[in-house]
Amino acid sequence: MGFFKKVDKALKQTASFNVMERTEVDIQIEENIKTVGIDKFATSDYADLYLRVNELGGFLILETIIVSATNLKSKKGSTLTFINDSQTLKLESDENKIESDFSSKVKKSITKIDYNISEEEAASFKEQTFDEVHFEINGNKIALSVLTS
Repeated sequence: MGFFKKVDKALKQTASFNVMERTEVDIQIEENIKTVGIDKFATSDYADLYLRVNELGGFLILETIIVSATNLKSKKGSTLTFINDSQTLKLESDENKIESDFSSKVKKSITKIDYNISEEEAASFKEQTFDEVHFEINGNKIALSVLTS
């Protein structure tokens, strides 16, 4: 019985997100994002996560772009939790108001979210030490698998 409860919980958490249908447009979107120096970090059936560490006004930030089939909107912010066998790093968005730019033409949403990070946290992204990322917004969660380089 425990297994089915876990499956139900996982499905319930992603019920608010639309499955992202992969098309040629995704390749074009990825190339456009790469031109500004942000690489794909993690992926799932519901979204792709792009990120880079940047410095802004003397502070380090984690710039993220989430490409999904769901138009994301929140007044409560979001969290990103990076996970591996020995470490969990939970980040909260630096802004509470989050809103996607949705294109009905390509049926994709682009959501830009920044997270404040420390120097130690920035170093962990350079080493590619994480296996999984959980993106949470409005009580809904997407689990993404980190791409290996």
